Amino acid sequence: MATPSNGFEVIFNQRLGNLDNPITAGPFFTNEHDFFEKRDESFIEIKEYLAVSITFRSNRTDAQFFLDGLETLPEPNLKTDSQVGEVYLSPSENPVILFDHNDEYCPLIPGFYRLMVIYDGTRYYSWVKVVPKQLEESQWELMKQEVEQELNGLAREVLLKKTDLDTRMDGIPLGLLEQFFVINKRFSSVMAALTDLYRKVNFRINKGYTFVSKERTRFIDDKTIRHAAFRPNNDQTFKAPVSEVTYDLPENRLVKKIIESISKTLTSFIEGVERTAGSLTDHHSASPVETFPQKDITLLELEKLSRLAGKMRGAIQWIKTAPWYESVGVYQESGIPHVMNSDPRYRAIYQLYRELHQEKSEVRTYPSYAYQWKRSDKLYEIWGYIQFIKALTGDELAFSPKSGWIFNEDFGTNVGFIPSLPSNTEVVMRKDNLEIVLVYEGRLPTQSRQVTAKQHLYTRGTHTTPDARLDVYKEDIYFGSIIVDFKYRPRKAIWDENLIFNQRQNEVMRQLVSYSDNIHSNFLFGPVGNPLISRFSPVQEVWAVYPNRFGASRSHEYADHKVCLVELTPGQMNDLLVDKIKVGIDSLLETSELMMATVLKDDSVKDLGWQLV
Repeated sequence: MATPSNGFEVIFNQRLGNLDNPITAGPFFTNEHDFFEKRDESFIEIKEYLAVSITFRSNRTDAQFFLDGLETLPEPNLKTDSQVGEVYLSPSENPVILFDHNDEYCPLIPGFYRLMVIYDGTRYYSWVKVVPKQLEESQWELMKQEVEQELNGLAREVLLKKTDLDTRMDGIPLGLLEQFFVINKRFSSVMAALTDLYRKVNFRINKGYTFVSKERTRFIDDKTIRHAAFRPNNDQTFKAPVSEVTYDLPENRLVKKIIESISKTLTSFIEGVERTAGSLTDHHSASPVETFPQKDITLLELEKLSRLAGKMRGAIQWIKTAPWYESVGVYQESGIPHVMNSDPRYRAIYQLYRELHQEKSEVRTYPSYAYQWKRSDKLYEIWGYIQFIKALTGDELAFSPKSGWIFNEDFGTNVGFIPSLPSNTEVVMRKDNLEIVLVYEGRLPTQSRQVTAKQHLYTRGTHTTPDARLDVYKEDIYFGSIIVDFKYRPRKAIWDENLIFNQRQNEVMRQLVSYSDNIHSNFLFGPVGNPLISRFSPVQEVWAVYPNRFGASRSHEYADHKVCLVELTPGQMNDLLVDKIKVGIDSLLETSELMMATVLKDDSVKDLGWQLV
């Protein structure tokens, strides 16, 4: 719930012409879950391209104020918190300029910005929304939509590869394919439960009444006596109590519903397989599978899937012949019977039902992952990381993903879920004798003795967690890395040569230079122990990747610092990234060849020809 900001105050002051417009930040939340969930209803609003300053007041001198983007400011009073890992402001009556119309400041990109205050050990969160002055607010939504679309595409590709089907065929929708995998995964346990329920389903004994002759009446009760008393002339028959067995229980109704749902899903899947097979055999249609051998292989796989689905559907149909099946009515959604969780037979069937119910959405995300794309900078990181995977595994570079993230073998156990993207996520890709490990937010140790064969880099600088890096291996030997940091901000807020001339680099520039100068490895070119090699930097180049919606994508090289700014924008053609990665890896391999030939005095490596194509 919202928490009053007792003890501190955050005021944004925006200039509207010659007038000041102070806006007090709030409400604040101490629960981060509520903070993200209520973003769209709890924020203050400022406009881009209007001068704005911020004043942070508090009755505690150790209070700290954090805001996304503070690190880009040429503010001498900025400090870095060692635990949070971000820059902050201390309380002061003096306002700090966030944007002004001069070369030192850049306008905040439209979107939501997280602000946080640490006061007396408690973290208080709130939002400030930068409203675009010349752009549509749909820009942020476009990026979110592209992330969702890319995740759908990646999930579809992985799932279809598990069945050796071509990823471009649309006869079997991804959601239906996922449901088939879920049914197939749980089918054995479900059929064991249904087999037991066929003859030993739950039932209830009710008391009923029937008219029987006086001689054959075995039991009477109060109702029998009352009925006879009102009919004194009828001494030949009694309304006697009898026991009746009923199977029309809520849990059996739900089982019947699930059986009907499974049967319908399998029928739809078989029809989708038949449509796909028909499109392959129709010579008049443009098939995405171009060669006859490919068609034959795919048709065989389709036939296997159809047979498997048919067998499962037949087994499901069998349960409909159970003696109790027709006497069970239609399930009314009035709560889940407790038996569905307490009885192992019903629980196995209900577990399948829940997974199928969840599969209605093509790709779902874990809750922690959903929060990641509430922030523009995190959304851009996720989107950018996916673009690197697509570029590396596309037709031109043609690396094959082998493991990591959704490419892990156990992806099918949580089919339909895209795992969250936590720090130290690695995706391993191979091509011939080259291997690329794409690492997301891999934290680097700060001492060489912490380096291992798996964690082969360390840094002597204060910046330890680049957003991504490409580690390059040749025949299982480490040859170097390309460091990537995603910057959701304008180019001038990332790198400004005028600040270099004046020795006034902002925090972003110092971060990029730190990655290029301070990262080292004891495993460069293998654990050879050569003291000269250990002095070489394993970092080929540092890329700052940022969006620019205007014009074609470009890159900007700053060779003196091994820094390159690469434009990567949602909704635009991003062919530049593929070319940049290819050139970067080729250059890294070529440089490695020269280093090894010079330092190790081994002329044979000159003829290895380490090129991607």
